[in-house]
Amino acid sequence: MIILILLIAILFYFKFKEKFSQTKKDKVAVISVMYKPKSINVWLDLHRKLGISHFYIRLEDTPELIEYLQSQPDVTLQVGTSDASNQYSSIMDRQLKMANDALALCKKDGMDFLIQIDCDEILEGDLNEIISLPLDVDTFWMQNFEAVYDGIPSSQDICFQAKVYRDCSTSEGGCVAYANGKGGCRVGNTVESNGCHRFKGLLKEVKLNNMIVKHYESCDFEQYLKKYKRYQKGVKLEDIPFPYYRESILAKDDTALLTEIYKKYRTS
Repeated sequence: MIILILLIAILFYFKFKEKFSQTKKDKVAVISVMYKPKSINVWLDLHRKLGISHFYIRLEDTPELIEYLQSQPDVTLQVGTSDASNQYSSIMDRQLKMANDALALCKKDGMDFLIQIDCDEILEGDLNEIISLPLDVDTFWMQNFEAVYDGIPSSQDICFQAKVYRDCSTSEGGCVAYANGKGGCRVGNTVESNGCHRFKGLLKEVKLNNMIVKHYESCDFEQYLKKYKRYQKGVKLEDIPFPYYRESILAKDDTALLTEIYKKYRTS
């Protein structure tokens, strides 16, 4: 009799689990810290089409976009300011805090997974690769590919367009910024932010095979000039591993030199 009851209980469990899995749709969210993002409407729409359910955004020093983002039903907005004393390294601390804030909100909002990217990055692939991860995986990461432009794009051009992408996983890729991808996690008590590129957990981490991140670093020349003018303040060059960044900072306000640097690194 006890064995029969156990068999019925097990059968009921698997039937319930099967029914639950058929009706439950896992939700994937994105967290991003933004400073004067370009083409934000395009960024949102591209990720909505991919299947992203919600966006947790910290918007810094961009009052002109507050009303627009507050009007988006799938955006949770945090308004803040940047650190004018060191624009390069201080943002990493705010990204870490915002990612942990977003994780707490994800639990409340019923999100299942969270990915951290920047406003000049686009996720590409199939979210089912994330949704179908084994339960013993609580963190994952995606390789980044860096956009290269035909010529120098202007402020009139939409940001997320390029014909060539460098594979940052190879030394021949020639990526001028980071090469170690971007991360995500399963929402739960086993994970926390581990900086702007990763989450850390108690279980396994895997690299995704099909999901990637496309990085549109300095997607037009005006954005580039503004970025490296900010980076001139309080930044220690020895803390920056990228020659492209260092050369751009050292060029200061020499527009002709900055043009040559942009051509050298950002165009094909």
